[in-house]
Amino acid sequence: MSTKQGDGTPTADTEIGSRIANALIVKGTSARALSDATGISYPTLRRSLTGGRSLTIREIGSIAGALNVPAKVLLPPSLTEVA
Repeated sequence: MSTKQGDGTPTADTEIGSRIANALIVKGTSARALSDATGISYPTLRRSLTGGRSLTIREIGSIAGALNVPAKVLLPPSLTEVA
């Protein structure tokens, strides 16, 4: 899976992974701890954090809950804007 669109901008998957990685830093926790808290296997979570795998809505909700942040914080504006 490509981490950038044809115009060079990050894909939504890459941006979500980056937002989760930043939340991990802010919360002072690790991807391994997040994996344990959510039940998402560590290798699967690592692929998702680098944009190599799309997260499901359920997984995003689980991650948001484990990080104690609104799910909207983990999503790029292009996915949360109201038309």
